[in-house]
Amino acid sequence: MSLLVAWTAAWGEPFPSFEQVQQQTQSSDQIILDRSGQLLQRQRTQWLWQRGDWLRLDQISPALLRLLLHAEDQRFYEHAGVDWYAVLGSAWSSLWGQRLRGTSTLSMQLVDLLGLGSGRRNGPRSLTAKWEQARLAQQLEKRWTKAQILEAYVNLAPFKGELVGVDAMARVLWQKEARALNYAESALAVAMLPSPNASLSVLKARSCVLWRGVQPQADCEAYAWSYQQALARSGQPAWGNPQLAPHWGRWVGALVKTPIVKSSIDKTTQQQVQALIHKHLLDLRHSHVQDAAVVVLENISGQVVAYVGASAVSTASQYDHVQALRQAGSTLKPFLYALAFAQKRITPASLLADTAAQFSTPYGLYIPQNYDEQFMGWISARVALASSLNIPAVRVLAQVEVASFQRLLQQMGFSLPYAEDYYGLGLALGGVEVSLWQLSQAYRALANNGQWTPACLQADGCAHQAKPLLPATATWLVQHILSDNMARALTFGLDSPLHTPFWSAVKTGTSKDMRDNWAVGFSQHYTVGVWVGNTDGSAMHDVSGVSGAAPIWHEVMQWLHRDVASEAPVMPAGVVCQTIQYRHHDEPSRQECFLQGTEQAVIESVMIATPPRISAPTAGAHYAWDPDIPVTQQRIRFAVKGVEALPIVWRINQRLVSHDAIFYWEPNQFGRLQIDLLHADTHQILDTIFISIQE
Repeated sequence: MSLLVAWTAAWGEPFPSFEQVQQQTQSSDQIILDRSGQLLQRQRTQWLWQRGDWLRLDQISPALLRLLLHAEDQRFYEHAGVDWYAVLGSAWSSLWGQRLRGTSTLSMQLVDLLGLGSGRRNGPRSLTAKWEQARLAQQLEKRWTKAQILEAYVNLAPFKGELVGVDAMARVLWQKEARALNYAESALAVAMLPSPNASLSVLKARSCVLWRGVQPQADCEAYAWSYQQALARSGQPAWGNPQLAPHWGRWVGALVKTPIVKSSIDKTTQQQVQALIHKHLLDLRHSHVQDAAVVVLENISGQVVAYVGASAVSTASQYDHVQALRQAGSTLKPFLYALAFAQKRITPASLLADTAAQFSTPYGLYIPQNYDEQFMGWISARVALASSLNIPAVRVLAQVEVASFQRLLQQMGFSLPYAEDYYGLGLALGGVEVSLWQLSQAYRALANNGQWTPACLQADGCAHQAKPLLPATATWLVQHILSDNMARALTFGLDSPLHTPFWSAVKTGTSKDMRDNWAVGFSQHYTVGVWVGNTDGSAMHDVSGVSGAAPIWHEVMQWLHRDVASEAPVMPAGVVCQTIQYRHHDEPSRQECFLQGTEQAVIESVMIATPPRISAPTAGAHYAWDPDIPVTQQRIRFAVKGVEALPIVWRINQRLVSHDAIFYWEPNQFGRLQIDLLHADTHQILDTIFISIQE
């Protein structure tokens, strides 16, 4: 179907209006704006041709327009679509055997550019086709003004290679706006119109004739080198693209498929974050650190304020590390503790054993280690989380169970597609790949009291229904712990980059062999996520989350709150705070907060040289129940070693069953069973294993 038929079908008449052509002529670039309408960048979405913006005549160099009319249509303002003087002159030349002169006016050429009529075929145009072109040009002149015809022509004409329109030509070949083209540059551009892909020598000669046609004293040779340089740029990126958010532009542009995207990014903050990344990477260059990425989200609206996928000086600057999957390190621990608080398995005051431990898994023994390979003995859950101790976290996961934690993380937006046995207890220590984007959104849910909504990409805002994934009481306790500078002093000291002069909560993470490190946290208004590492996954040299990512996180937070205060969240109903005291434990008395109904004034620890361990049944054992065998012959032996005089109690799937160090249990529960060995007085968990009984 011809374009004429297409226009007829679309507009009900064979001729489009000038306004319709202007509207339908789209740039080959998608334009990404910031929240205030400032240009962030342009990016190619059409690869068959390269076209810029539609320009008005007052946005185009007068030199180019003058040369265009001189070369292509000297009586443009006098004829009504057909230059009959040129037609007669061409006919007279033909009678004398001379070379035919071109007779196509700009209006006639525009007919072809608009796809009206049958158009040009290979070889010379037939008389019938020429007559049709002339007739359509006359009709076009009746509908459009001369200014509209001239404006449409310079915006639709092909210049060189894939370049279509004066804006793309000027920005690519001459790296400037079309209004700034001088006579020499305009002459080369106009010389391309009859044959856009002519050789440099032909274009130089043709442009010189054109230029001297309006300025006889023009020095063509002085611009020979400039012509060669300009033509070499054909097909290159256009001038005027600031490239302030390339990773964001590609990502949001693929999701929001409109020619112009007014995004949620704040241009000033985006530039500041890029500068901070560059500065800190220079500080880390001797530690084999090549890249960093940062995401800034507004807590309430969910709008993305800044999105930097890589450093501008990176060897992999086009790679988007915000969306890349990396080992999570300790960044998942806050969600684990929030779940344990919500299930009332522990409180912030609960004592957890930071001692050597080994756990049976379907793949063998799992023996977690702390970052410094040291053990602190009994430690409160508050200090264990704030100071990022590993073994207590594994013990907490054993209580809440991997499946429950995995389900929560999936609801938070993390991709954990495999069965729980694949992740095992290592999930507590970040034994899974996550992206900075997923982490930042999940931490924003912590900032919003357990309410999760997807991030908002556009400046106009989004209407998303919040999903309550954790109770506000449990998330408030985690917020309180992650903002406690005293509680994290055990590992990070009192004067670390995690401490800000305003209220904030933050958690670091470092993956195995220091391949990735993270700092993700939030204030009253913003959530900031930072990743530092290497694109190829190579290890950094002695760089952890607190020395790599945390300094960037700290300075980004400082920038965001340069004029804005950040206050601590209001304690929700259902949380009570009171003074607590430890016995036989060296943590000092303090004010501690609890879910209502779990509060304790005195927490007692029994000092144990060697923590008791469950010696029977064997961790991970599978039992088959046979109804034909007497029940007394199918009892399972329970035993503990290292108990000495310590009072203990056994618990099976949250039900207390015996205080004896050795006893025989007749199975009355089936499936997967969690066996806990507890201190009888304090109910501290001393050891945990899992067995299964098949009915």
